Amino acid sequence: MDSNNSKNNNKKTPYEVLGVDEGASFEDIQKARDIKVKEAGEDLILKAKIESSFDKLLMGSLKARQSGNVSLDAESASQKEKQVNQLLNNNFPLLSKIKNFKNNDNNYNNVNQNRLPKITIPSFDDFLIKLSVGILFLILLLISPDSYNRFLLSISTIILTYVQIKSGKRFISSLGWSVTLLSIGLIFGGLFETNSFIQEVSNNSLSIEKIQSIPAIIVLWIGVIFL
Repeated sequence: MDSNNSKNNNKKTPYEVLGVDEGASFEDIQKARDIKVKEAGEDLILKAKIESSFDKLLMGSLKARQSGNVSLDAESASQKEKQVNQLLNNNFPLLSKIKNFKNNDNNYNNVNQNRLPKITIPSFDDFLIKLSVGILFLILLLISPDSYNRFLLSISTIILTYVQIKSGKRFISSLGWSVTLLSIGLIFGGLFETNSFIQEVSNNSLSIEKIQSIPAIIVLWIGVIFL
């Protein structure tokens, strides 16, 4: 009788020995192994057969992973995900539509990002950019009313301070340099005011305030470009 049972056990597959279905998860196989070992009691041969079947299934799972096949756990998770999605589609069609809309929107954005040309914004650290902006500020000073002189000088001072901070200097040091250069420019402007030729020019086209501001804004933008 025992020999017949032994022959029957030898003909069983590892899944049949452990009492699990093919494609069962690793957790299910491990639980089945523990249960079968307890049921075997003192039968060492049956225990060995159970352990051997468990080892075969474990090795098969490892080989499947090494060869790139889907593992049992991944396959089980995929099946559960499909069941959940199907349940949502049947019972909550609105949620399904929202999910599909988000996926389509993400795909649309990815396609548009690949199609749109990449625009590189020029850096303010470029010498030509600084020079161009400085010339623009000088032109604005010349053509704008005198009431904008202080505003343009203030903006130029702030830009000079920002450029120095960006280069690694401390705020107090950067602000000190900016105020110093502004003061030097205004001093030069005051000296130009006493020049007879400058006075003649100012009477014809430029006001005294603009003549005082021109050296200041030039000195500030020299600092922006070279400091």
